[in-house]
Amino acid sequence: MNKKGQTLILFVIMIPIVLGLCALVVDVGVLVSKNVQLKEISKTIIEDVWDSANVEEIKDIFVENDIPVDQLDVSIDTSSIHIKNSYEVDSIFGSIIGIDHYEVSVDITGTFQDGKIVFE
Repeated sequence: MNKKGQTLILFVIMIPIVLGLCALVVDVGVLVSKNVQLKEISKTIIEDVWDSANVEEIKDIFVENDIPVDQLDVSIDTSSIHIKNSYEVDSIFGSIIGIDHYEVSVDITGTFQDGKIVFE
């Protein structure tokens, strides 16, 4: 019996599956990277502007780091700074399966306790 075509059929079936998994890995990597970037920048902002915190300065720092401030919400009081921000990241390969963009968000509060900043 001639079995020469079986490998070709398996190859043709497996290529889209492997490419789809690779695309998913790339999209998840970009999403995680953007999420970590947003969280770390928010923490750095709270630490750096603690003494002279104002909303405009915080917005400027986000804009300098290419992070949209359309949904930025900042609350400042005497003992804490609360930053809440979210934006959408375009999907690189997710549009193939119907996911056009992902939401990246942060909701972090820095509180001044015992001479240092504690994040919640």
